[in-house]
Amino acid sequence: MPPEIPPPPKKVSGTFFEKYVIFCCIFRILQKKVPGTFLVAVAMGVVGLAATTALAVDKPTTAIAPDSCVTAECHANVKDHAVLHGPVNVNGCDACHTLTDAAAHSYQPARPANELCLFCHQVDLSGAKVVHEPMKTGDCMGCHDPHGGADRTSLKSGSVSDLCNSCHAGMTAGKSTVHGPVAAGACDACHTSHVSDNTGLLKVAGKDLCLGCHMEMKQQLTQVQFVHQPLTDGDCTACHDAHASNNKMMILKQPMQLCTDSCHADVKHAVTQAKFKHSAVTENDACANCHNAHGSDLATLMLDQPVNICLKCHEKPVTTPSGQTIAAVNQVIAPKLIKHGPVADGSCGGCHNVHGSDVDRLLIKPYPDTFYASFSVENYELCFTCHEQERVLDRSAKGLTNFRDGDLNLHFVHVNKDPRGRSCRACHETHASTNPLHVRESVPYGNWSLPINFVKSDTGGSCSPGCHQPFAYDREQAVNDVETMTTQDINPQLNIQPPATSTPQDTQP
Repeated sequence: MPPEIPPPPKKVSGTFFEKYVIFCCIFRILQKKVPGTFLVAVAMGVVGLAATTALAVDKPTTAIAPDSCVTAECHANVKDHAVLHGPVNVNGCDACHTLTDAAAHSYQPARPANELCLFCHQVDLSGAKVVHEPMKTGDCMGCHDPHGGADRTSLKSGSVSDLCNSCHAGMTAGKSTVHGPVAAGACDACHTSHVSDNTGLLKVAGKDLCLGCHMEMKQQLTQVQFVHQPLTDGDCTACHDAHASNNKMMILKQPMQLCTDSCHADVKHAVTQAKFKHSAVTENDACANCHNAHGSDLATLMLDQPVNICLKCHEKPVTTPSGQTIAAVNQVIAPKLIKHGPVADGSCGGCHNVHGSDVDRLLIKPYPDTFYASFSVENYELCFTCHEQERVLDRSAKGLTNFRDGDLNLHFVHVNKDPRGRSCRACHETHASTNPLHVRESVPYGNWSLPINFVKSDTGGSCSPGCHQPFAYDREQAVNDVETMTTQDINPQLNIQPPATSTPQDTQP
């Protein structure tokens, strides 16, 4: 029995009916050559395709009831949403549309654009400091589908981020690190959609917004004594990009540039212009190698006590780019050693400019780096920052030092020579020593460790080093020839004369 030709659909336009007649003719021709089951399948497919693509009805020429607007033939996709807008769900099309010409079946919005949605969805714009631009201009449909959507928000795009990016494109373009909410497409985690009292439509102002998620940081800031100024001011975005960055931890620039370009200008000069640069400041995490960027219990936001921070690198020898080897300084934390004043105070910065310096070894002022050095006050500026110049300038030791033979100042004798004055390092350790006053056990002299052999007595002491014959000294009774010791190699520029009278006793204990 030949297959039946499907009947024509009801209420079709003339154009569609003509196509249907043509189809029926072809159907009869093919019926004689092709199996019936296949023909039925083809026919139903063609009819179905035609019904979905070409099916149409003539527009009504009279007013119709709202519940007749959405049918299989008219406005069929209006209700094609998981969640429908309230008026659409109850066929209340006239809540938003007003008939203007029944014969032409034309409509206009029931109210002006900036009032249509707000008639039901009341949003107070009067006191808002910041209003989203579409909201301000009444363009609610720039973001929302007026008929429905995937959820109750009826957004036009598939996600919040897609919708926001349709205007705010490029927030993450070319960036290697993306903020969590942005990566998840959750712009509304930080921003409101319509109005806000905060710049950028933020839900909460300043750091309080960030600390709503970064709870560990919030706790840390309540426990530390010192907080970084941008956080005190409540502005995390002074250092971080809230959306995306090419730097670690979402910071705006590389660490050193971030810290110095806009705030720490004095440090920038030391870092960039100094003759000798500190690699801890210029490499890797730069400033964050030593400082906590958010808060600390230590002044200048140090991560740890300065000595401990320095020893992260200087617990072992360090080779500079020029090939110079900087010796390890583990002795600064050795509990049994006697520490130099700044070291005892835990302040490497007492002698070193930790950011950069024009003086070798990052010293804040000049200090000889050799065993022998021609004396001048300028060569010893570092030492004279704390120690009186008179300890070296004055031949008489009255009230200056216990290192004297009678009243002859033995610092003057050793250091104040030209050209072979002994520098401070010839006898003293720089950082720490087993002996009081940092007297060395030995001193490096080329490949030889030159011994000092210092022995203390109740009123003086003696040494038998490799640099001269054994000598003793006594504060109460001089044991050496004063004239011989004071006239050899004394710097003539100082024009210091021997005393005319006998030397008085020192009043220092």
